[in-house]
Amino acid sequence: MMTLVRKLFWLALFLVFTLGFVTLFDHGYNTTKQFTADARSEVHDLMTSWRPVKPAPDKSDDTPK
Repeated sequence: MMTLVRKLFWLALFLVFTLGFVTLFDHGYNTTKQFTADARSEVHDLMTSWRPVKPAPDKSDDTPK
């Protein structure tokens, strides 16, 4: 059980540092407020990329008129 907690901790730490690294090198660092706003935008971009895409209806069987 403790091994699972330790692995989850390291995974969470890795994700936080990866987010910080991407934000820092993608947007730069001006102020702390701007850095947190940029980090929020990176998280928002990540969340929108994971939304399922609805496929377009298949019209291959429709006959032309």
